[in-house]
Amino acid sequence: NYPGVVINIIASGQQQLPARTMAVERKRVYGELGTLYAQCGGIFGVAAFVDRCMDMWMADPLLNANQAVATWHAKAQRCGFKFLVVQIVGQLTGGPQRYTGRPMDEAHKHLNITEPEWERFMELFNEVCSEFQLPGETVGDLNALMISMEFDCVVQPGEAVPPNPGPLQPRGSSLYARCGGVYPIALFVDRLVDALLEDDRVHIPHDGQKRTEVSLKYLFTEVVCSVTGGAEVITSQSLDETKLLVPKAAWEIFIATAQVAADHLPSGARAEIVQKMQTSKH
Repeated sequence: NYPGVVINIIASGQQQLPARTMAVERKRVYGELGTLYAQCGGIFGVAAFVDRCMDMWMADPLLNANQAVATWHAKAQRCGFKFLVVQIVGQLTGGPQRYTGRPMDEAHKHLNITEPEWERFMELFNEVCSEFQLPGETVGDLNALMISMEFDCVVQPGEAVPPNPGPLQPRGSSLYARCGGVYPIALFVDRLVDALLEDDRVHIPHDGQKRTEVSLKYLFTEVVCSVTGGAEVITSQSLDETKLLVPKAAWEIFIATAQVAADHLPSGARAEIVQKMQTSKH
């Protein structure tokens, strides 16, 4: 339990939920026994693993030599990119997450990724598997998932490289669409969570294992995308450990920080997304 805290943004009194509901919610967070998602540690483990892989990939000289790839490592793109990779790995390993990005070939073929680049990508992936001390069977299953995406990501000999499809513009007039979709929203959450964790006046529970900067950003991005009209699935709406858990006494600081964190969004959407934070706190 986390006393004295607000929700989704805050704590909801999860102890009052029926036992069956709690069991379902825990499976969404930690995984069904025997699934690859559960073997990886549920959403907390998947988020940590993907974040480490992404940091390794983004720092690698060979991968960054491809300028089309390096562009996606820039700060404005990085947050949304990481979010979508956690999302798809969660889905493919048996979690409740649902990938909301472009089809894999549309998202990758224009980057002109070569076979040597893919091989280096997989080398780094397996280095992280070793670093996380994953069991051999789990490593094999994860490798199979990655290899299944190779054809959609790598440009084969003689294959024409398609043009860059440009930014994905969400359809409709929802706040999610007016913000520009997952990439600007993920950057908003990244800036917000960083600022809150650095603010000595705000004490968001985090433990360096499950509730880390990485998992908090992923989970709260799900929430913000969902409440603004996006198709992103919220992993759990009931378990307190998946919520941001802003202390009630720091609520006004949270709102003021959110206003600053939203300053890259279109002007008409800034006040509205902060208002969504207000109405989503319970």
